[in-house]
Amino acid sequence: MRRILAALALLFPVLAFAQDAKPFLPVIPATEFAARRLELQAKFPATLLLLEADPLAAGMDNIDANTPVYDFFYLTGYHSEGDFLALGPRPKSEILFTDSKHEDAVSKSGVADVRPRKDFDEYLKQALGKSGKIATRLREEAKEKVTDAAGKAGVEVESAGKKIWETITRLRMIKSPAELDMMRKSSDATNKAHLEAMKFCKPGMNEKELQRIIEDKFKSEGCDGLGFPSIVGSGKNGTILHYNENNTEIPKDTLIVCDIGASYRGYVTDITRTLPTSGKFAPEHRAAYQAVLDAQKAAERILKPGVTFGQLHSAAAKVLKDRDLTDWSYAHSKNGSVRHGLSHYVGLAVHDSGVYQMKLQAGMVITIEPGYYNKDKAFGIRIEDIYIVTNEGFERMSSGAPREVAEIEKLMAGK
Repeated sequence: MRRILAALALLFPVLAFAQDAKPFLPVIPATEFAARRLELQAKFPATLLLLEADPLAAGMDNIDANTPVYDFFYLTGYHSEGDFLALGPRPKSEILFTDSKHEDAVSKSGVADVRPRKDFDEYLKQALGKSGKIATRLREEAKEKVTDAAGKAGVEVESAGKKIWETITRLRMIKSPAELDMMRKSSDATNKAHLEAMKFCKPGMNEKELQRIIEDKFKSEGCDGLGFPSIVGSGKNGTILHYNENNTEIPKDTLIVCDIGASYRGYVTDITRTLPTSGKFAPEHRAAYQAVLDAQKAAERILKPGVTFGQLHSAAAKVLKDRDLTDWSYAHSKNGSVRHGLSHYVGLAVHDSGVYQMKLQAGMVITIEPGYYNKDKAFGIRIEDIYIVTNEGFERMSSGAPREVAEIEKLMAGK
């Protein structure tokens, strides 16, 4: 008996460790998608809402253009171009018209009434005669069908597309606990990818090799895509804000900007680290890097509900001005070629839907990313972290990626 008990005592810790080792795979429940649709309906009482899944554009230049396209995903949990969602004026009056072969994804939307897309036209003839108000967010072809059917039924179509978009934008700005778990998942994978970059980066390798190491880590951590095309820019390439060719041999004794973000089931992150390619920061690089980090921390210190993006910007910009680094800073560039905002919203898109004139609220997710891009000396620096605004201040989801000079140098030395 003693032997059995001893064996069990040894076994149980192993089992506990095995359970702890299982990756956390958060999901958005169907009930949450249903609640989002009901909340949208409540903003448009006695109105039939008709929405369509727009096409997604590819490429770095289309990232911002895609941001509102994810509204359909926000309401249903999937995206299939050309599908329709009809939300009636009564609670639970919702129909999904789809030809999607992703039956599992459609079922997770929580919409009980799912019909073939070809039935949408017939539905219009029946539904429009019963509806007093109609508001649409449709592409031109579908909008013309609705307008024509409404005319025959003697119903006026409201031009509320912009209002629907604005309403969904405000809903998307405040992340639910489940959404935050999705973003913690993508951020954790990205933190680990930055650690891999710090361990493997060295002069002579190609930027593409380092990109592959980063993106392989995303996959091994259970993430299913990229939040945006990875930016791995060494030397002068680090001064290009949206550089993503990633095809240059990494020079020695300079810096490399790694601006990366994994995607997990549609939810993305955005974290940037700048590394010394030879493992140690040269004095000039170190001074500029520390100024950028101090600028970020100055904004970070005031981050809490009620603060504005303008206040964050001013706090960071002041540090760079005080250090006399206004020639090529993110806020003061002498020729304007490297200016960018200090912060942006993140969620279903890397530049997520949001109202930048609003004061920050608990549940919002933003970045803080000051930079310095010296085109004269061919090196760039950007440090970008991602934050959940909380009632107490913030949670920095990117804390797993070192940003202090000593920490980075230690990792790159293999210690």
